[in-house]
Amino acid sequence: MAKRPTPKKRRAKSDGRAQSSTYDKKQVRRLENRQNSPYAKVAEGKNKGDKAVKGITRIKA
Repeated sequence: MAKRPTPKKRRAKSDGRAQSSTYDKKQVRRLENRQNSPYAKVAEGKNKGDKAVKGITRIKA
C-alpha cells in the first residue's frame, strides 16, 4: 500500500474580513500621513453658501 499524503490545513474559502481590515488599515495610515504632511492644509467645506441659504426660513423686509 502507498503512503497517504500528509493532510494539509484547510484554508478558508474567503478571507473577506481580513482583506477589508487590511484595506482599512492602509487607508487610515495613508490619510494620517497626508494629514501630517507639511503641505497639508485644512479642507474647505463644500457648498457653504448653499447651506447658509437653506438655513434661512424667514426673510425680514
